[in-house]
Parts: sequence; C-alpha cells; structure tokens
Amino acid sequence: MHPALGRCLLLALAIFACACERPFLARDGTLVFPENGAHGAQIVTANGLEYHDTDDVPERLVVRDPNEPWRAPIGFILPQNGRFTRTSSPTIVTTDGLNIVLRPSDTRVPSWGGEVLVRIDVIAPAAEGTARFGENVAIVIDDGPELARLADVAMEQLSARDRVAIVDMHGGSAIVPPMPATHRSMVRAAIEKRLTARRGPVTLATALRSASAAFGVQGARRVLVLTTTPGASVHGDDVRNELTRLMREKSIVSAVAAGPRGDDSAILEIGTSGLGGSSSDPDLAQRERAVRDAVPPAGLLVFRGVTLSFEGTPAPSHVLEASGGDVMWHLESGELSLGDVHAGESRTEVVRVTVPPWVPGEPFSFRVTAHVDDVTRGIPREFVADVPCMYDDDIERIAESRHGDVIAYASALAALKRLDAAFAGEGVIRTGGLRRLAQLHARSMAAFATDKKDFAAREQADLLTALLMAVER
Repeated sequence: MHPALGRCLLLALAIFACACERPFLARDGTLVFPENGAHGAQIVTANGLEYHDTDDVPERLVVRDPNEPWRAPIGFILPQNGRFTRTSSPTIVTTDGLNIVLRPSDTRVPSWGGEVLVRIDVIAPAAEGTARFGENVAIVIDDGPELARLADVAMEQLSARDRVAIVDMHGGSAIVPPMPATHRSMVRAAIEKRLTARRGPVTLATALRSASAAFGVQGARRVLVLTTTPGASVHGDDVRNELTRLMREKSIVSAVAAGPRGDDSAILEIGTSGLGGSSSDPDLAQRERAVRDAVPPAGLLVFRGVTLSFEGTPAPSHVLEASGGDVMWHLESGELSLGDVHAGESRTEVVRVTVPPWVPGEPFSFRVTAHVDDVTRGIPREFVADVPCMYDDDIERIAESRHGDVIAYASALAALKRLDAAFAGEGVIRTGGLRRLAQLHARSMAAFATDKKDFAAREQADLLTALLMAVER
C-alpha cells in the first residue's frame, strides 16, 4: 500500500471513530455503528438492541390474507438513551359503581403501523356494607400441576384493599414481596416463573415464618398453604411451634391440596395445631371451593361479564395479547373479556392493540366500549370513551413521547413471561429474556420520579424493582 494512501485511510478511520460510539455486534452477526448526535431510537429486536435513524422508516406490511398472523413492521421502540421522560394521562370509562381507567403507552403512533400497549385498571368502589375490610394475605406454594390455577382462584377473591405476598415452601423465600392485590396477573406470572425453576427441599416452618413476617404486625393476616407434600414430610416440632405462634397472633391459617390426593397423607393435615386440610375429593372444582372458603370474597357480586371492545379509527384494530382475561378477534375490532367484578375489587391488566398504517399528522383513536350486566339493577349497561393518538413518521419523536409508567409495568410482566411478544416476538428466549430491559425501565421510572417528585411513579418503580429481585432468587 502506498504510504500516502495508508495515512489517508488512518485519518478516515480516526474521523469515523470520533464521530461514532463503540460499534457492537448484534446477535445475528450484524455490526452496528451508533452515531453521536444522530437522531433516532433504539429498537428491541430478536437480535437484541439495535439503533435506527429517523431516516430509516420501515416499510408498511401489506396483509392480503385475513388469516395471516399479524407482524410488527419494526421492533419495540425505546428512546435513544433508554430513559423515559413522560408518563401517561388516564382516560376513564365509567358508570355508577364501576371505573375503568385506560393508560396507553403512546399518543404518537407510527404511520407505518404498529401496536400500542394499554394498561387497564378496573375499579369497583364499594358502598358501605358491600365489601369486607382489607386483609394481608400470604400464600405459601408447593408444587403441583394445578397450583397456579388455585393461586389464581385465591387472587380472584381479593380486592384493592388487600395486600398479598407469595412465599415458596421450598426454602421459604419470597416469590412476590407484599404488594396490592390489584396486580393479579403480575402475581400469577411470578408464580408460574418460579414453578419452572429448580427448587430446594420443603421447609414449611421457614415458609410460615416468612409468610407471617411479610406484613409486620399490623392488620388482619391470613395464611393459605397450597401443597401436595405428604403430611409425614412436614409434620414436626418446628412446624407445630410456628403454628402455635401464629394462633397466638390470631392469624388465620388454612391448607388446600394443590393436586389430586394419592393417599391419606397427601394433604397437609395438622388440625390439632390449627391448620386444617381441604376436602380429599380429587376433583379440581372441589379444591377451588376449598380455596374460596379459605379466602373470603372481597364483596358482593355487582357486575357480570365485564367486556371491553377496542375499535380503531381508522380501522382495523385488534387485541393481540392480554396479561389476563380472554381475547376475541372480530373483523374490524378486538374484544377483552374480564369476567365478573365484586364490590371493592380492583385489578390491573395490560393489552396489546394493533394500529393500522395511515398518513403522518392525521389523528388516530381507540374507541373503548365497556359492556356489563349490572347485577344490582338487573339490566345490561354500555359506556364508551375515546383514547386519542396522532400518526407520526419520526421515530425519534415517537420514542421520546412514549409513556414510561405503562412500558415499565408491561416490561416487568414480559420479564415474567406474560407479554413476551410485545417486546421481542418469538425471539424473546434468544435474547436471553427481558429481565435486564425490565430493570432498565424500572430504573428509568425511579429517575423520572426523582426529577418530577412523583410519589406514584416512585412507588411503581420500587414495586417493580422488588418483584424483579424476588423472582430471581
């Protein structure tokens, strides 16, 4: 090589190095050069985080077959620095006795089409005498094919006034730290994640101590043990001493079989120490009834068949995935069924709703219609609200306007395997999971709360951080 040409090449490389951050290799082998001062956003893909410039506008996906699975034109969009600076404003769908609060992840939606995460808070305020007082409920879980379902039944009995903690019988560590029972799907996802992990031997006495200590000494406490461990494996002086202490503290302790009973010792039965067993019938419905007996309902049944329909203008908009409830597709819209609601009940879910491609600068809105059967009045009811958005083709502007509170909550659910496809589609396992991304979002919310002195954002950030730490133990 000619010396002058070599010097020119070195100078060009030096200039390029000064203009760029350190390049990194994506998981598919692509070499990525993030540019300093460039305008764009980070994109979560099956290959990890990749940088996209504002000029790099995805092409619209044209679907000609209505049966073809929906595909996002681009991955999950994040601000370039990974830090959210905005939170959502609520849209409220309401009628007497029921409030449904909608918080979208975006008000600027991509003109090439995409999706929006919507956090849904369903709240049924309790009139005097229609709901019980709040309790602290600790659920101790063993192993079993039906355990997650029985834990879900217990959660359905709780309300916004209740707090819940989940403790692993195998080691006695917390799976879910004390949190409002509103976060039903979050708790269920954490339980499912723990059930797939390798666990140690049964330590019921330690688990009972952890369960009783989770909430301190204030308020009514209830401990529910879901177990398939033979009684002979858990009977012992340490267990009996712990039960005696709980009885002195006036805690209510119950045990229910989490699987079919194989013999007379398959259900934990220490009736003389205050811990009673459930019915020995192997039918799942019997065990569900035993759980409902152990954890009384939040209040009276006030609404049946609560259903939310999402219609987009322009159309169509479909509900792709939900953290809880049943999803149904219609030709131009999507529907989420949330079931029955009791007085005092509150629950939080997250849904993914598609946005069709359209012209930048034009408005887009979700029309959300709630359909319920009012038990008190004996009539069906319907009420509506619109969630306004705007089409945009600037990826940086879209990224910077995203709502960190909704995305942080959804990413924690995704880290627990309940909304995987929202972030990296089928490649979520290949990326090594979303735990680090969820931690990043929780830290971003904590920084936002400090900057804005927002107590609610700080509380959510602390809750998500504690949960992510607990499930990895």
